[in-house]
Amino acid sequence: MLFTATYYGALSTVLLSGATADRFGPKRILIGCVSVIALVVFLTPTLARLNVWVYFAARLIQGMADGFFIPCIHAVSGWWFPLAEKSTLAALYTSGVQIAGGTSSLIGSRLCGVDFLGGSIGVLWVLVFSVFVTDQPADNRWITAEEIAYLEKSHVAAGKRPRFSDIPWRSILTSPPFYACMLCNFAFSFTSSINVNFLPLYFKEELQLPLSSNGLYTIAPFISQLVSKNAIALLADWLKRSGTLTPTTTVKLMQSIGSFGTAALLVALATLPSCDRPWIAFVCLFLIGGIYASCISGFFTSMIVLAPMFTGTIVSIAQILGQLG
Repeated sequence: MLFTATYYGALSTVLLSGATADRFGPKRILIGCVSVIALVVFLTPTLARLNVWVYFAARLIQGMADGFFIPCIHAVSGWWFPLAEKSTLAALYTSGVQIAGGTSSLIGSRLCGVDFLGGSIGVLWVLVFSVFVTDQPADNRWITAEEIAYLEKSHVAAGKRPRFSDIPWRSILTSPPFYACMLCNFAFSFTSSINVNFLPLYFKEELQLPLSSNGLYTIAPFISQLVSKNAIALLADWLKRSGTLTPTTTVKLMQSIGSFGTAALLVALATLPSCDRPWIAFVCLFLIGGIYASCISGFFTSMIVLAPMFTGTIVSIAQILGQLG
């Protein structure tokens, strides 16, 4: 129940988050959200000792802040990469998920005994983000005029912020590619949640692995994801730049590899390993991580390029199915 509290909170804000980011700029919203999350992390030990329902409420609040996060990240990053490099962009800025997930699998239990570490990381992030990041290239003092011109030529609406009344709701809600992205987001989030929340239990209860080996097995998909998705993204962007494939064909190809390949390997993970052959699970997980990562160059890239000016809005609506997954 405590694990899922953040998802319930995110569902309550995710629809509003993208339109708010597109209208007012994602930087300030991200700073506010991470500040809230850091505060909840700081207070967690005290709240957990006080009452489980008080802690549940805090997790709901944390989830409400988290609901703004992915749409805002998409909104700010959409202005910072040209069209032909969107897959590389998506792979780069989601690499933190694998770094964090893999690290926590190995040292998560030890972090429970370290006071203030999690919240302190959030505070440090806010300080660095406040100084170096801007919503759009033209507002940034750390890059050159040539870099600004290079980035802005990819965005015809550079410098404009849409009003709520400017958002083309009818066009968005009647777009078949948009609904395809929503369904892919559901499947992607469903699989991701299995990897994060249930793999350790599977290894412990089903394969009878000792805890010393559990962390190594759990980290396997995160390592392969981190390496493969950045390599696949570079390949996808090269295919687009060289004219070998159109952007649409590229995202469809990568999504197909990620979806069908992961589905087949999840069936293999559920049926082939045993207590006598746990190494088969390690192989399956490593392959799942590598193939699953193709989705970043698939639907994930598609969401960023469908309508760059309204990226936050599109992603926030798609995240409803993601949170349900």
